[in-house]
Amino acid sequence: MNRHSTVQMSRAALIAAMYIVFTMVPPFSAISYGAVQFRLGEALVLLPFLLDEAVLGVVVGCLVANLFSPFGLIDVVIGTSVTALAALLTRHLRRTGKLWLAAIPPIVLNALIVSAYVSTLTLPGAENLPLTHSFTAGLRFIVMHFSWGVYMPVALSILTGETAVVILLGLPVLVLVRRNIRPVGGV
Repeated sequence: MNRHSTVQMSRAALIAAMYIVFTMVPPFSAISYGAVQFRLGEALVLLPFLLDEAVLGVVVGCLVANLFSPFGLIDVVIGTSVTALAALLTRHLRRTGKLWLAAIPPIVLNALIVSAYVSTLTLPGAENLPLTHSFTAGLRFIVMHFSWGVYMPVALSILTGETAVVILLGLPVLVLVRRNIRPVGGV
């Protein structure tokens, strides 16, 4: 393993660990899951704009945090996929050189997609689903019980929380990293 890959793997592991801590450890865990959420670990989702290794870091961090989500396998699979897509899109926006554009993918994707299952899986009756063991049971419930009337306020809530975390915490972190950490060759 060369020096570059060691540095990149170390950074990815550190980013994953920080995401996990800022999402799962009390008191952060109290505001990380649900229809109203301010997942502080999401402040790190902008790092792929500067560091290739941050893609792996935020995806692994999100995956581990979602393993303990009340939404079970739905959050593990869909939530982690949303984070992966947001990280890749954020990395792609690097070419623009505009830091503020990095905030758009995680905010929009979480508001649109995560809200679709969170809004439905917080409905009465969902608490009896075997979400930790059955992805299909969760999907079936979502398809059968989805309601735009429930979705819209949850989407607005998640949009607000994600925007607050990404803009108020994530952008300052991105500026700080930009000033103090140099990217290593491509992953």
